[in-house]
Amino acid sequence: MIEKCNDKSDKSEVVVRENGKTFRIINKSRLLINTVTIDGCYITKGRRCDYLFEIVDKDIIKNVFYVELKGKDIEHAVTQLEATIKCCKQIHNELNRKAFIVASRVPKSGTCTQVIKRRFLSNNGFLLYIDTNCREVTI
Repeated sequence: MIEKCNDKSDKSEVVVRENGKTFRIINKSRLLINTVTIDGCYITKGRRCDYLFEIVDKDIIKNVFYVELKGKDIEHAVTQLEATIKCCKQIHNELNRKAFIVASRVPKSGTCTQVIKRRFLSNNGFLLYIDTNCREVTI
């Protein structure tokens, strides 16, 4: 578990917001959620996403969520996520991971976003979700 730039909580809801974009975890199971501020704290140079969340059950990390809250440049958001994933590879490589982009504007659910999601899955081995303005995940 990452012990730098983090905040641990077992609250029923954990939320991060930036410039009108929101990522919310509904924690029905009341698991421990380790919220790590990546951008400007855990990673200070180069490309990096905004946050990551380690979902912990009985002292074992069960899931990791990488999150980028973005304007409209989805391709750049993917680059930021992938840079963070590479940086955290030794810590999270064998874990169940998901990546999320919450953007102010997303191309219509047509070919463009599907190509980005397929490429991300191929490059990283796990799913990328792209949403407009708000994403809610229940654990």
